[in-house]
Amino acid sequence: MSFFEENQNIFFVGIGGIGMSGLARLCKAKGSAVSGSDASESSTTNELEDEEIEVLIGHGFDNVPEDTELLVYSGAVPEDNPELVFAKENGIPMMTYFEALGEITRDYHLVAISGTHGKTTTTAMLALILETAGMDPTVIVGSKLKEFGGKNVKVGESDLFILEACEYKRNFLSLHPDLLGITNIDLDHLDYFKDKADYDSAFCEFAGQSQEVVWPEDTGDYEGEMGIPGEHNLMNAGLAAHLARRLGAPEDSIATALASYNGAWRRFELKGETMEGALVYDDYAHHPAEIVATLEAAREKYPEERIVVVFQPHQYSRTNALIDDFAQAFENADEVIIPNIYEARDSAEDKESVSVATLVDAISSYHDDVKDGEGLEQTAEYLSDTIQDGDVVFLMGAGDVGKIAEMLLR
Repeated sequence: MSFFEENQNIFFVGIGGIGMSGLARLCKAKGSAVSGSDASESSTTNELEDEEIEVLIGHGFDNVPEDTELLVYSGAVPEDNPELVFAKENGIPMMTYFEALGEITRDYHLVAISGTHGKTTTTAMLALILETAGMDPTVIVGSKLKEFGGKNVKVGESDLFILEACEYKRNFLSLHPDLLGITNIDLDHLDYFKDKADYDSAFCEFAGQSQEVVWPEDTGDYEGEMGIPGEHNLMNAGLAAHLARRLGAPEDSIATALASYNGAWRRFELKGETMEGALVYDDYAHHPAEIVATLEAAREKYPEERIVVVFQPHQYSRTNALIDDFAQAFENADEVIIPNIYEARDSAEDKESVSVATLVDAISSYHDDVKDGEGLEQTAEYLSDTIQDGDVVFLMGAGDVGKIAEMLLR
């Protein structure tokens, strides 16, 4: 009996998350009755409601339906969440997002993409190559793709399942891939991993439980035509092409898909043009290496234009641990604005360890034009007063910095 046959009624705690929403959509498409909750309303929860998936805003003991056979929860949900407590007290089986994926993918030929940077882009590229080749995979990707109707999931009829696998808390160890591609390994998630050796060991363990592994050194840059700029995307495409060949995709499908792919939601995403004539991009970059790579691509695309970066650090702990690397990451920006630091899983000690002022001072050691934006709204007001025709604004971070685009483009 399959996962979906065994679990006809599933409740998702944290259903608005990018991975959780994709899994909820997949379960619904496979015939399960799906509902869930999230702490706040978002564009994703609204989309789920439009797809006739009930979403409760706010968490409470009364949210979980009586006929729930399985409760799936996001790794970001705390143990004292009332819905988790209710499930424990009432004997309702529970799984994390990755534990559920591990069970589901046992019935598939699983191809996982892992690594510190580029997972989403590489997964999207590989999925589109296989789709172009008519191989009809099932895909869960950590972003929304226009090729998937603006969704983060595609339900296929073949036995291929493509997904990105996150290393945080060693979550990916719930998976047993038939084919694993690793983009790169660059220390991150220092609120969980003790040091580089601890971080590397997680990838080695994951590789050890995979049937076949493609390491970063196994592939080179892709040399064909590309729909998106940047050296890092040539590397991502190189891995995607290599994996596609291992799966039997023809070269013409690889070339067609990579030439036409022009990015995913919050990956070098052009949001629009302001009344002043400035272009506004939104990008998920939240690690120093990602900032460097994105700005190198931006400078490649806009060699003469003034590039203004609004960077919202994600987590006080990450900001403090990598502050020297952040300080040197903005070489290709003409102006840098730090509006705030986005709090996520931070302790009181973490929040005392670093501030916007600390980061501004650190970046100022390497950059002439850096300022405290004093919040998202104040930053948007400053940009409205200062950006000019021909400027390019990049909003960067894994938090809610993208709200500035809405303010600028209203």
